[in-house]
Amino acid sequence: MKTLNDLTPEIRNKFSIYKEKCIKDLYSGNEYNSFNRKTSVNYIEKIYEICKFKKPVIIFAEDPIDYIKKLNELNEPKTLDNIYKIYLRKNKLTANNKEKFSKINIVNKSHYLFLCSAYHRVYLMWYKFIQDEFQIEHKNKEILNWLYENANNNITRCYFTKLFVLVLKMPKYINRNNIGFHNINGGAIEWENYKMYYVNGRKLSEELYNKTINKTLTFNEYIKIIDENIKGSILSLMKEKFGNDYIMSFLNAKIVNEETINHSSGYSETIKLWKTNEKYSFLSDINGNMNQPYAWVELTCPSTNSIFFIETSAHFTTAIEASKFHRPKQIPMELKYNFNSFNN
Repeated sequence: MKTLNDLTPEIRNKFSIYKEKCIKDLYSGNEYNSFNRKTSVNYIEKIYEICKFKKPVIIFAEDPIDYIKKLNELNEPKTLDNIYKIYLRKNKLTANNKEKFSKINIVNKSHYLFLCSAYHRVYLMWYKFIQDEFQIEHKNKEILNWLYENANNNITRCYFTKLFVLVLKMPKYINRNNIGFHNINGGAIEWENYKMYYVNGRKLSEELYNKTINKTLTFNEYIKIIDENIKGSILSLMKEKFGNDYIMSFLNAKIVNEETINHSSGYSETIKLWKTNEKYSFLSDINGNMNQPYAWVELTCPSTNSIFFIETSAHFTTAIEASKFHRPKQIPMELKYNFNSFNN
């Protein structure tokens, strides 16, 4: 039996070879630009063959909007009837069990299969790496080798039925940083007529992205957003695009306390307490005192470096106090703010 002890430095050094094959045409857009319908069709038909299903009719969508449009069309009886006729011709069948097949088609449908998704090349890469570098023999070796060699096939996701498969083609552009999908100057993922916006791996709607970079997002709109991930993405985008001064101006706030904490693991972090310059008659602190400013504690996620502004009580005077207040309730307040690893 192979164990991690068999993972020698020489084998580790081969990670990059497999990774290069896995993504070499993905981020460059070459996979999108060199789309070959036959390659994608052959791959999906191979999956159906492995599952002992007949060949499905395969339809391609150019972007997520086109995908939804085609999916709605494929739920119409007339469209399904035409697809069924193509299915019969493709598999050289007669229409004897059309009624039975239609019922099966309605029930068996899914948008996900790990062998036909944006991530299937990653899964296959690791299986192939383990198989080849540890010299493991198994009954599915031939299938794995074929799937791995044909993994770069312009498939992002699919909608599966026994009758047809709807395929969303890969984007023409993908941009990442060391955290995740990221682009402060446009879409992080782009098709010809559709874009998806991310800041440090966190998704933003097109509306909020455009309002942020055009400086038309108002403070009142920002305050009404409930999701802290979205709020953090907006402020991260502002910081990268316009700098800290703009954030202070946007929030009409100032940093009232800032502390650097050195943890036992050797990691240090700076936490900040922010408050608006103005007070609002409708705001109260946790003690019930009205006419308070907005207040936030600024934290930085150690694993992703993403900024979080957690709304807090204005009665706090230090960032440490506010941070302790927002810890899980089961951790006593008198316990020193400390941790031994990023996972604690």
